[in-house]
Amino acid sequence: MANLSRNKNDKRLVEFLQRIFDRIPVGLYRTTPEGRIIHANLALARMLGYESVEDLKSRDLEIEGYEPSYPRKDFKERIEREGSIHGLDARWRRTDGTFVDVREYAEAVRDGSGKVVFYDGAAEDVTEFKNAEKTIMEREREYRSLSGMFRLLADNMQDMLWAKDLQGRYLFANRALCERILNASDTSEPIGKTDMYFAERERGAHPEDPEWHTFGEICAGSDAETLRVKGPCQFEESGNAQGQSLFLDVRKAPLVDEGGDIIGVVGSAREVSREKELESEQRRSRKELEEAYQRLRSTQESTLRVMAKLVETRDPYTSGHQGRVALLAVAIAREMGLDEETREVLRVASLVHDIGKLRIPIEILSKPGHLAPMEMELIKEHSRAGAEIISEIRFFRPVDEIILQHHERLDGSGYPRGLSDEQILIEARILAVADVVEAMSADRPYRPSMGVDVALEEIRSRSGRLFDPEVVRVCCQLFESGRFGF
Repeated sequence: MANLSRNKNDKRLVEFLQRIFDRIPVGLYRTTPEGRIIHANLALARMLGYESVEDLKSRDLEIEGYEPSYPRKDFKERIEREGSIHGLDARWRRTDGTFVDVREYAEAVRDGSGKVVFYDGAAEDVTEFKNAEKTIMEREREYRSLSGMFRLLADNMQDMLWAKDLQGRYLFANRALCERILNASDTSEPIGKTDMYFAERERGAHPEDPEWHTFGEICAGSDAETLRVKGPCQFEESGNAQGQSLFLDVRKAPLVDEGGDIIGVVGSAREVSREKELESEQRRSRKELEEAYQRLRSTQESTLRVMAKLVETRDPYTSGHQGRVALLAVAIAREMGLDEETREVLRVASLVHDIGKLRIPIEILSKPGHLAPMEMELIKEHSRAGAEIISEIRFFRPVDEIILQHHERLDGSGYPRGLSDEQILIEARILAVADVVEAMSADRPYRPSMGVDVALEEIRSRSGRLFDPEVVRVCCQLFESGRFGF
């Protein structure tokens, strides 16, 4: 009875161990040197594409081994020589012809005489690991390729490129930065070092010049500002590097990891020293040009006033007439919304619109009473004569045309060419109204002043026939609102 009970217990133990044996996810086996499979678990059978362990056991390893590129003969020689195999990576052929990547561990089992009688082993399916490893290797190759391409591009750019960690230590630096700013021996030297390291090294090598290298502090300051803003920034940085003054257009942005956390600063810089020199030269040139223009304007103004005085010297009764006409004409033009350039041309024309009277005999200009028809014809020539005088001074063009037209009238009854409507320049139409209003408001050799009210009534009564209606309306409004007066 005792033996029977012990046999039952042994059987239960074997069954228990068999269940564990079959449930272990790693393939387990015992084979003979002749290629017969003695034991195998279900994990190994399924790993190789069999439905059951019995189906697997029908496989003769001497004829149909697992590893096509590693014959069983070589396996047997190695395990019998070394006694065991640890971590052998192989590709086993499955029953459907496909392959599975395994990592094998095996040991030779010997009898009392030392003869190998079994091979006990375990095989782990590492297909997913191998695929992942292959993917990683491919990505590493791509990364190395892209990294090499980026390095090639970066080192052949004129712009300076870099990346730093949060402590300001360089993670990357291109050749332009190393050569132009850091004075580094190659692009690997800056890695792990800061701008201040290179600044202090450069200043230490040139103690006679404290300003030999000043970019260390400047770069650290703009890095801190970029981290504070947490976004792209642009800086204009100027300082000394290797004893030379530099101006840089700098762009910086936070460097972030895959989780979006800021881990440093990336940046680029373009040297714009030459552009800054040109800007400085342009500013000097503009200033000199502005000064020359102001001198020319001053000379022009003096010339205009001298010319006006010449006219007034020959016709003392019209003293100040041209200046007052200019004030009124410009006020009308401003009220009408004409631009500054047009107003200036009109002002110049108004100041010398009677310059042609220099060619009129003084006896006629100062004659009291009415003029004879022939004398009146001579007076009418003053607009043409004035235009001819001004046309010889190129600076004053197109002032000459305004002077020529200032006695033309909308209905064509004016002189010297009998122009009408839109044929007459707007500047000439304004000057015509201003001239009549001022003339009627002032004393003349042949009559006393008629007053502003009479003058305004005169232009109103002839608005649309002789004078531009809009110019007349604006002129009357200026006087009647009190915003203008002689």
